[in-house]
Amino acid sequence: MTETTLLYTLSTLAQTCAALAAFVGAVGLFRLQILREQRKEEDQTRRLYIYAQLGGGGQWSTPIGVGPIVGPPEQVAQAIQALNQDHPAVSAHRRWEASARPIRDSRIALLIFEVWNVGVIAVSLIGFNYINAWACAWWTFWALWGIALVTAVETVYCAYVWTRGVEW
Repeated sequence: MTETTLLYTLSTLAQTCAALAAFVGAVGLFRLQILREQRKEEDQTRRLYIYAQLGGGGQWSTPIGVGPIVGPPEQVAQAIQALNQDHPAVSAHRRWEASARPIRDSRIALLIFEVWNVGVIAVSLIGFNYINAWACAWWTFWALWGIALVTAVETVYCAYVWTRGVEW
């Protein structure tokens, strides 16, 4: 590998990873925001059902103009455990509990994605100082292939995690 080829390759890697970190990172943050809003809506739904059950004379519908119960999630969970399994608050509570996993998975995928891309950028920029040594090294070709493959697979994985469960 020539020094010029390595210089252009490192420069392209840094630019590509910076673009990926910015664009795909923004998409990941947007997805996290959507998931958090969905979780918040499920929390409000289950709280409204409990309020209606406790304050509305056992009715499952929420009275107009009445807000959800307030309090810590543990208190809401205890109130839901006391209800029949066919109560709408129970299914809303299950959806609320299930909504934690996609948020966790998306957060982990975003963190791994950003750390990897910033790491590749750092290695590329540091590599400019070692163009002569790296151009002559036997491992440079395979390292660049590995970085390219991991970056591509990681980007596809993040797209999968962030679009899982999304209706098209």
